[in-house]
Amino acid sequence: MVSRIADIIPNQFVSIQHYGLFKAGEEITEGPEVEKWANGFENYSFEENNARLDEAVGQGTTTLTVDLDTTEDFVDYMNKTYPKALEKLKEICE
Repeated sequence: MVSRIADIIPNQFVSIQHYGLFKAGEEITEGPEVEKWANGFENYSFEENNARLDEAVGQGTTTLTVDLDTTEDFVDYMNKTYPKALEKLKEICE
């Protein structure tokens, strides 16, 4: 994927806009393959829970909400791989 950060609010929100593919060492930003993804977004929202109550013991929690644009061709793939990626993100953050 060739993407850019479309919007960011530190510790609250990140929006990633996809506008191309990276294939064989080249960025491809036009054509039928790209049109499937063009202007697709991944949006990540972070919400702190119980931060004040748990700050003293260092155990606040954060809820991550993910909104994805994808094509029907990739729904099964995303349903299989995205939970693994989010679990890895959780591992890194903890």
